[in-house]
Amino acid sequence: MQRDEHPHPGENGTRAAFDAGLGSGIDFIGDIHGHASRLRDLLDRLGYRGASGAPGHPERSVVFLGDYVDRGPDIRETLEIVRGMVDAGNAIALMGNHEYNTVAWFTPRPDRPEESCRRHTPIRRRLITPTLDALGTDREEWIRWMSDLPLWFESEHARAVHASWDARSIHRLRDLLDGSNRGLDRARMQATCEPGSSPAHAIQQLLKGREIPLPPGMSLRDPEGSPRGHIRARWFESPSGRTYREYAFTRDEAFPDEPIPAEAVPTDFVPYGASEPPVFVGHYWMRGERPSRLARNVACLDWSVARGGPLVAYRFDGESEIDDSKFVTA
Repeated sequence: MQRDEHPHPGENGTRAAFDAGLGSGIDFIGDIHGHASRLRDLLDRLGYRGASGAPGHPERSVVFLGDYVDRGPDIRETLEIVRGMVDAGNAIALMGNHEYNTVAWFTPRPDRPEESCRRHTPIRRRLITPTLDALGTDREEWIRWMSDLPLWFESEHARAVHASWDARSIHRLRDLLDGSNRGLDRARMQATCEPGSSPAHAIQQLLKGREIPLPPGMSLRDPEGSPRGHIRARWFESPSGRTYREYAFTRDEAFPDEPIPAEAVPTDFVPYGASEPPVFVGHYWMRGERPSRLARNVACLDWSVARGGPLVAYRFDGESEIDDSKFVTA
């Protein structure tokens, strides 16, 4: 895929205006999963007005954190709102693991061309079918759009990625993408799904997050019914002296309340630093009455809209510490 000569106006405009200190703010918005009516309600609450396909704000821009497809009733409308705002220069839309999986569904494996990078199991087919139906006859154009979504956002004041911020993985993917943060054409996509490869490990960290294997012989079921032999780890904290339950992102009681052995922790793991800029993620199906930060500089904005929870935004204005009063829900 040929990359544009110039940055997308949404990416360049948001970052340049904010870094220049012109008073622009950024509204980070978490996983939408086809809930277009909730998205419209949230944008309205945040003060975005204008054309139905591309709401805008006179002083602010949006960074969407990924996962626009699957699970919800209005997948096509969600994509059209997000893409309309990006095209109008009002937003940046990051790639989530569900957009990656949709592209992977149509990408042949580099080692087994007769198979796709995303195996067509019955559970996965059931999940993706509403998305494929929603993309309609212009499916190929939507797949191209998804494949070119940025994988992360970074300004002087804030960072955003779908699942976890990992500097080493970002460095590896930037090398793959010729210094950019976007542009997974077919060859690069295949590089990220080659089993055991460095790009595959890097894309896993950014879009699915750090994982810690459960004790031998133990597995759990995810919401789609697939077996899981790992916990989603709190990558901004050290696992030293923690139990699986304490270190799991949602701290679910289904996880064992026993210490994580040292050999289960990757040797290259370094927690996100407490002095690093605030970072915003989605992905993790958080639960609770009211969204709140996970650390002074870490916020998750996925509060399970596809399971009846709220759609969540954070109004960021350059602060170095995340303020719980600045979460906005619909």
